[in-house]
Amino acid sequence: MIGPYAKARASLAFILFGLGLLVPLEAQASFKPDELRASVLKLAASFKGVPYKYGAESPYAFDCSGFVRYVYREAAGIDLPRSARSYTAVGRAVKQSDALPGDIFIFNTVGNAASHVALYTGGGRLIHAVSDGPNTGVIESPLSDRYWGSRVIGVRSVIAASERPTAAAAPATAGTAPSAAGAVPAKPAPAAKPASPAAERSIADIGFDIAPSRQLINDPIPTQAGTSLAFTVTNTTGKAGDFIILFYVVEPKTLTIREIHREKVRLAAGASYSLPPYAFDAPGKYKLAVKGEWGSLLLERGFEVVAAK
Repeated sequence: MIGPYAKARASLAFILFGLGLLVPLEAQASFKPDELRASVLKLAASFKGVPYKYGAESPYAFDCSGFVRYVYREAAGIDLPRSARSYTAVGRAVKQSDALPGDIFIFNTVGNAASHVALYTGGGRLIHAVSDGPNTGVIESPLSDRYWGSRVIGVRSVIAASERPTAAAAPATAGTAPSAAGAVPAKPAPAAKPASPAAERSIADIGFDIAPSRQLINDPIPTQAGTSLAFTVTNTTGKAGDFIILFYVVEPKTLTIREIHREKVRLAAGASYSLPPYAFDAPGKYKLAVKGEWGSLLLERGFEVVAAK
């Protein structure tokens, strides 16, 4: 018996094929690299304006890695990782100056790790699913943008290209972005393979600052149930300190809060700390709080976990 999701997916595939946005798996072997790149970008552009949701990977909503993964799977039959932090090891590294349309740009947006991915469209522009700033969802951005341009830590290619330079593998930490000088050939990516259902859990990396004054934030972007959130906190108070980081769930019937995680860290001024990914499987309202050494509330971030569509 075919369920409603399978029917919807089949209908979507039929529509995309009719619009020339989907490359049938059996035909991919005969496609030239440039044709596959064009197919990837054509499908990517068709999703402009789709909203952002942490952990989402569907035509209804995406996060950054879900967008790149979905587009490559549907347009080129290439299976990619589910979390941005895994993209430093896919395909082969290329120098930013040699990037071709369809290549994947990797960014450090949280302070100490790969945390965002985008597709290069050529002409110094990107298309990606964005979670913060004046615009969210699937948008185009110029690489000349000061925010994005300063946070590139690598470029990866998963589609074959003829005789072009490659770069050393992108690092996973900030401040060590690969240099064009001294680039060495990287191992070529394996041939494109048909995508298979992934068991990999989605990890959404979210960074925030501990400021000198109290901050109360409600994140307007929902998190899809089954997603692991990896929070990175940066101490911007101007001095070293001890901090207590807590997760709470808001009980729906009583509206009381129940503690589900507690961790104490010491951070030097300007230092960052990444919490291990924490799985949020049950829909509901949650809070992340950071308290000072004596229990004073420094930051509270509310967010909602919603059921997958």
